[in-house]
Amino acid sequence: MKLRKSVTFITAAMMLASVIAGSGSIGAAAAESTTADYAIAVALKDAGLTEDEVTIEEVEKGTEQGASVYEIEFWTDVKDYEYDVAVADGEIVKVSWEYSEPYADGKQINQAQAKNTAISDAGVNEKKTSFRKNRNGTEKGVPVYEFEFEDDTAEYKYDIAKQGGEILSYSRTIKTPACTRAAVEKAAGAESK
Repeated sequence: MKLRKSVTFITAAMMLASVIAGSGSIGAAAAESTTADYAIAVALKDAGLTEDEVTIEEVEKGTEQGASVYEIEFWTDVKDYEYDVAVADGEIVKVSWEYSEPYADGKQINQAQAKNTAISDAGVNEKKTSFRKNRNGTEKGVPVYEFEFEDDTAEYKYDIAKQGGEILSYSRTIKTPACTRAAVEKAAGAESK
């Protein structure tokens, strides 16, 4: 019983010390809960891979969309992946991947078909989507249709092969991660009191 009270007091004192030292808030000190290993597991699960199937290139702490994240880079024999996973709650804030050596095979598709592929893959409503880029380009020498668009929640980028219509690269960035949104809402609530 005494040990439990002492641990609680020490934990509270450490959190208060971090606030005084400039971390910003007790919530920020307590939010540092996701470990690098957990963040890697989240990224691998999202990619549908196991640790045995990849080479982990880099794991560093950084910031994305106002959230403290683990920046994770790994690759397989065919794809390169980058993930930003929120330290506070394990949310995937940003994900991107591309084929190491893209190829194009199959029937030529048109730009409208490629756009439909991107919209469908992103799982967004086209009527609630704003396109910033919709043009022809190349991805490592392969002719592609390039798309950049956004909805209320995220920004997306796609390169889709003109031959065969395969997605050769993909990126999604959450506009306001849950941990950042919660901090803003908490601050707004405190100011209104």
